[in-house]
Amino acid sequence: MAEILGLEIALLIVTISIILSGILIGTGRAFSIKKIEFFGIEELLQSILNAALIGGIVLLIETIETISKETVTLYCSSESLIKETICSFTLLSEHLFYFFQELLSLNLLLGYYQSLVLDFTAFQIQPLQNLNAISSIFSSHLFITNILIILLNFNIHILTFFLENSIALFLPLGLVFRSFFATRKLGGFLVALSIGFYIFYPAFISIFPVPIEDIQSATSNITMITNNSNYAAIPLLDLNDNHVIAEKLDNMTNSSFVGNLVITEQATSKALSDVLFYSIFSPIFSLLLTLIFVRELGKILGENMSFSWGVV
Repeated sequence: MAEILGLEIALLIVTISIILSGILIGTGRAFSIKKIEFFGIEELLQSILNAALIGGIVLLIETIETISKETVTLYCSSESLIKETICSFTLLSEHLFYFFQELLSLNLLLGYYQSLVLDFTAFQIQPLQNLNAISSIFSSHLFITNILIILLNFNIHILTFFLENSIALFLPLGLVFRSFFATRKLGGFLVALSIGFYIFYPAFISIFPVPIEDIQSATSNITMITNNSNYAAIPLLDLNDNHVIAEKLDNMTNSSFVGNLVITEQATSKALSDVLFYSIFSPIFSLLLTLIFVRELGKILGENMSFSWGVV
């Protein structure tokens, strides 16, 4: 709705500027003042250019979204590409949070087994104390996951800001400023900004695959360990019974507890690296390309076009 309202405001601004240009042309001809007449003609041409910009923006949005639907995996089937990108980040953030919960459960389980002690009166041993190494790795994964969730939500806020303001605010303001000679460069920049961050920024991000499947796979590996009855925590009443603890350790050994941990660590490392790539590299890469586009288009739209009777 905000995008439609923004386009309607933009069209209204163009219509008003065309009417004012016509008044200037009529006034200049009525009083034989060529300066006013030429100025009116120049502003009329700028208004026509603004109208062409609005039509071009609508056409560009439809073209890019049609191409994206055929070439990019869509998770939400949203009505616009920027909404689809927001939805992809949101879904990934939700899956990553569930992954974080399962990883935290696994880390608590490892901490529990590290603390198990077999008491033989004369001496004590902690047979799973060496799990500290892989537990430290999973602890670092927890920290990285938390950072990634923050980054994903930060990207969602950026995209939501441009969704709500690019067409509804920046485009109409840009067209208003383009209608005046003194603020034409500012207007051109705002129009380029609205096009760049509403269309091209999410389009560049959509090139990169969303690693939802990798996170789901890593989460499944974790739940296979945390939900395995062989690895379940020993009841508190049995913690003083060496035989119960020894039997539990035998079951864990027979069911390849350490081997499953290694496989899970490999899956979580791959999943986190994919999310890191998507949540950091893809926005930065897309931002750089978009800024270059905004800079160059802003220069073009902010230029004064020369005609034989004056300057537009």
